[in-house]
Amino acid sequence: MRESVHVHTASCVRRVLTVLVLVLATTISTADTQVATSPRLREDGLPARIPEAFGGGEVVLELAVDSSGAVTRVEHLRVTPPYADVLAHSAAAWRFEPATELIDGRTAAVPARVLVVALFRPASFYAGPAPGIPLQVRGLPSPQLPHPDSLVMPAYPPTATGSGIVLVEIEMTARAEPRGYRVVSPASGFDGAALDAVRAWRLSTPRALKAPDQVFVYAVLGFRAPLAPATPPPR
Repeated sequence: MRESVHVHTASCVRRVLTVLVLVLATTISTADTQVATSPRLREDGLPARIPEAFGGGEVVLELAVDSSGAVTRVEHLRVTPPYADVLAHSAAAWRFEPATELIDGRTAAVPARVLVVALFRPASFYAGPAPGIPLQVRGLPSPQLPHPDSLVMPAYPPTATGSGIVLVEIEMTARAEPRGYRVVSPASGFDGAALDAVRAWRLSTPRALKAPDQVFVYAVLGFRAPLAPATPPPR
C-alpha cells in the first residue's frame, strides 16, 4: 500500500514539473518573438503626376512617425528640385502601423523614423541620359536607419506607355539585409522595372549599435514618358 502511494505521488510530481516546463518554454518563446519593429505603411499617397523637369532626380527623405502612426515631420536629406517638395507633400499625409518595442515585458508603440528613397527617370529616350539640376546633399539618415549606398535608376519598360510612379516596400533586417520586396501602389506596367531596379540597390547597415529587428524602407520610382527621337528633315 505504501509503495502504491509513493508511486502515485512521484507520478503527480512529474506531471506538475512537466506543466511548469511547458509554461516556462511558452513564456520564453513568446518573449523571443516580441521584437522591435519599425513603422509599416498602411495608408499611402503618391503625387498625382510627376513634375515637369528637364532632367531626372534623386530624393531621400526621413519621416518622423509618432506612436499613433502619423507623420509629424519630413526631413530632406537629398534633394533634387522640383521632385523633393512634391514627394514630401505626399509623404506627410502617409499613415503607418507604429513602431514597437518590448518595454517591461510588454510590446508598446513608440515614435520612430522611416527612410524614403526616390529616383525619377528623366524624360529622355529609353537609354539616353539627360542633364538636370544638381543633387543637393543636406544630411545623413538617423543612426537607427540604413543609408543608401548605391542606387540604380530604373529602365523604362519597352512595352509601357506614358508616365507612372511605383511605391515599393523593402523589408530589411537590423543589418540592412533585404528580406522581401512588395509593390504597395496600384498595379501598373512599371511594377516589374521598379522591382528590378530596387533589388539592385545597396543600403548600408545602420550606424547605431541597436536597430529594430524588422525595418521597412520605402522606395519611390518615377517614370517619365520617353521623348521620341528627333526625325531628320527630308532631303
